[in-house]
Amino acid sequence: MLLLELAAQAVKGFSPSVRVALKPGYIGLKSPTDIPAPLGGLVLSLAYPDGRGGESAFLAPGAKGGRAGLSIQGNDQALWRLVRDLGGAGGLHKLNPRTNQYDVITQDASELAQVLRASVGFPARATYEQIFTFLGAHLPTRRPKQPKGAAAKPAQKKLQPSAFDAFGGASNGAPEERIAQLETELARAREAAEVQFRMDGVQADIYAAESRLKAYSELKDKVQAARQEVANAPSPQTLGLPDDILERVKRSQSDKKRRDEALARLQSEREAGVDEGALSVPALHRDRRFWALLVGGLVLLVLGGVLEGNARWLALLSIPAVTVAALFALRFIESLQRRSRELAKLEVFTLREKKLQDEFQLSASIVQTAFDKTETMNADDFAAVLARREQLLPQVAALELELADFDSDHEVVELPVKIAELKVELDETNRKLQSMSGGYVREVPEIERELARLRETIAPPQEEFSAVATGPTETFDDPMPALLLLATDLFATDVPTLWGVLRDRSVQYFKALSDQRYHGIDLSSDGRATAVAPGRSVPAGELPGRDLDLLYLSVRLTVVEKYSAQNKLPVIIEDSFGTVIDVAKQNLLGRMLKHLGSLTQVLHVTGVSQATPAADLLVTV
Repeated sequence: MLLLELAAQAVKGFSPSVRVALKPGYIGLKSPTDIPAPLGGLVLSLAYPDGRGGESAFLAPGAKGGRAGLSIQGNDQALWRLVRDLGGAGGLHKLNPRTNQYDVITQDASELAQVLRASVGFPARATYEQIFTFLGAHLPTRRPKQPKGAAAKPAQKKLQPSAFDAFGGASNGAPEERIAQLETELARAREAAEVQFRMDGVQADIYAAESRLKAYSELKDKVQAARQEVANAPSPQTLGLPDDILERVKRSQSDKKRRDEALARLQSEREAGVDEGALSVPALHRDRRFWALLVGGLVLLVLGGVLEGNARWLALLSIPAVTVAALFALRFIESLQRRSRELAKLEVFTLREKKLQDEFQLSASIVQTAFDKTETMNADDFAAVLARREQLLPQVAALELELADFDSDHEVVELPVKIAELKVELDETNRKLQSMSGGYVREVPEIERELARLRETIAPPQEEFSAVATGPTETFDDPMPALLLLATDLFATDVPTLWGVLRDRSVQYFKALSDQRYHGIDLSSDGRATAVAPGRSVPAGELPGRDLDLLYLSVRLTVVEKYSAQNKLPVIIEDSFGTVIDVAKQNLLGRMLKHLGSLTQVLHVTGVSQATPAADLLVTV
């Protein structure tokens, strides 16, 4: 499924009137205000209407009416359009290929949701909202849970000195000794931070080099596949057909029409030029008149020779009888001659007709052979098949040009060596970091805060004061069970099997986003997560808020990535991660989203004052 166009008029958070075309890949959308436009909520309200006008919540302040719409290419490859007046009527339309117009499919909210799920490709609302839309409200820290039965500690009369060791335990030494320990730890932490900074830089370089090498490898595969597709594309030469076969196919219908017209003209000429009556000549030996005259004349001649006297004159009567018989014979001969002439004419017409039929049959047989070899039925389909090669050639040329640019770059050729060197450097840096306090070093600001507190405790007190009562430490619910429950429905599997697919990639994301503070994620049978750090394991609900958010974000990105390798669903991100991900890690998150955009469509909404994402396409909404 793919979103092709977004249209909004008088919608809160968007420009007064906006219409933008969307493409596959990683798309950045700039809002007109500092707050990212509520694209995720708007899409959810359009695709899953409640039938009670709930989408009116997106109406711009002061506007009397608003309208929003989406153009979608569904999983059925059809084009759909979803349009709704905010708080009013709406409907689902489908493009009719014959008329090139959108036909109304339904205006009923429940039926609309069913069609979107069955034909277009939208999943259940909870699945799409909790997995494929990234909103700030989804972060676990936005839903804090106070521990039950917790009560505020009683206020102390006087603030007592307190100290903590490197792992947060109480210190038994004097404050001065603890300060010395903390100063040593601070120096080590600063050194570890520098090592971590270098390691992050090496990781970033490895990621960039591997991404470029992967792009180079994928480009070579694309070029090879494109060349093979061109080689397999039908052409007159590969099909063993004449070079002008396309012209022959296109004029085959007109050739048939001309053949029929020529045959009709030939038939008219034959009817006018051939005397059909002359072709039938009665046989002379069947003519009784001929035989009567001939026999009669012979009889009279014989009688004249036999009889005597005046009876001999009877022989003279044989002359007219034989003469008339001879005339009948001459007329028969003339009929035969006329018949011979008409037969000659008829043979000429027959030869002309046969020539026309043979010429047409030869051309028709070549055309039919072309249809059989390309499995087409008409000239348009055949032309489309032959045009495929011409359509592919510019694409192949562009890919070959891009590949030539890669091949001419010496850095690309040396990438495998560079990656190997960077990995060696990364291993050395990682070993150095692991050697510092077993791989665990507290953050510099935390140590500095503790140093400041200790120094305050040993300073001469100015006056006595009462401390403010404090509550218990804030904890959070583990978000993994609910997330994995939706993911198991999406992948149609159970939690252990699904986690076997997600584990390695989730850990990779988590390590990168958490600056290597954690190196693993364990999952219990009921879906509860535990973050694994050097020397300790922390249940997800007990993690610091920022780390819990990063864990949740890592697993969600992995779920989307794995599912997008099989099915395409638009991913909507309303950027509110500034409080979760450090500025130094924003580029890393951008690269992660760009990779995700190579698998499916990613729509990244940012405020006008936020950093512009390195997207494939940037549009203003």
